[in-house]
Amino acid sequence: MNGLLRFFEIVYFHHRNSQKRIIFEDAVYFITSKTHNNYPYFRERIFCELFVENLRLCKRLKEFLLYGWVLNYDHFHSQIQPNDEFNISKVMQFLKRNVSRNINFIMGINNHDELMHILTGSDNDHCRLQMECKLYTHIKIKWLLKYRFKIKYINKNPFPKFRWKKTFHDEYTRNDKSFDNHLDYIIYNLDKHNLPSDWPYVYTNPKYDDLIDD
Repeated sequence: MNGLLRFFEIVYFHHRNSQKRIIFEDAVYFITSKTHNNYPYFRERIFCELFVENLRLCKRLKEFLLYGWVLNYDHFHSQIQPNDEFNISKVMQFLKRNVSRNINFIMGINNHDELMHILTGSDNDHCRLQMECKLYTHIKIKWLLKYRFKIKYINKNPFPKFRWKKTFHDEYTRNDKSFDNHLDYIIYNLDKHNLPSDWPYVYTNPKYDDLIDD
């Protein structure tokens, strides 16, 4: 009984919007997060590529297990298992914050804030590793995507400032059936939202095998 209680140890995490989130130890979660006002930023594939790069960086720094994900025009789903140090709220805070900051950087919004972040290393956790990632990989990819965006939209940026909805939805994966159903739902999303038949931003794409854990 004590072991069961330890496994289902509950931590209440207070978000800035005062929402209480129940966090289970060693649990797998199905996550959904939407853009502000459901704006379809991710119709632009440059933003999609940046999202994937930030997902890769987040996974490396926060050391969670990722079993499935899909990016839609205005939201994404993922199935992840956080570790003891970084719970689901910390993972999502990092991912959403960096995606927002980097997409706005590509659009030419808040460039000063992005520069100060790079120079000061404003993220405290795993600061050295994070700076190495940014200097050698992450920064290069961002500047390449920024260049592509500038060439594509040479006259005017057609997008509003990028923002996520403040919170996100999480569902505790209770058993193997629930686990499989969530992965099936991720695949079903491609048809549900009428995404193109060649839509690549889903975990079944072999291009992203390095992101997926068995």
